[in-house]
Amino acid sequence: MRYDPNVVKRTNKAKPDTTGAEARSHAGLPETSVKTKVWIERDGQFVAGDGGLKLLLGILEHGSLLGAARQIRWSYRRAWEYLRRADAALGMPLTERRPGKGAARGTVLTEAGRLVIERLAEIRNRIDDAVGPLGPTAADVAITSPVPLSRRGLAPV
Repeated sequence: MRYDPNVVKRTNKAKPDTTGAEARSHAGLPETSVKTKVWIERDGQFVAGDGGLKLLLGILEHGSLLGAARQIRWSYRRAWEYLRRADAALGMPLTERRPGKGAARGTVLTEAGRLVIERLAEIRNRIDDAVGPLGPTAADVAITSPVPLSRRGLAPV
């Protein structure tokens, strides 16, 4: 849906002062900032957004849901429930458990999980390129893993 800003008519006949602080604050509006949120849906159901992107990237980096949840300061329960809802909305799992003991045990992304990362990152990057980093930026969802994405089978967008 597109909006027409010209629909609102000025009640003050005088031209607004477009110099100094007034220009920066859009003629009388206190200084504000614009934020964006990005998410994907399937059949009108929320699948994942910027938080889910951070969570999936954390799983890719740490190989564990607990490690990813800690990295983004979510409880394990919140992260687990987020993934269960995303799986249900998408109709396929984004992650799978890796059985074993010690370091061999954990969580890995499925192909669907990797594709969700690709799609959300692509959308987030397009928005940031078009209007500037007004929402969570690439740095907010950056992978801090020393292993490049390409070596993990996921090329950056």
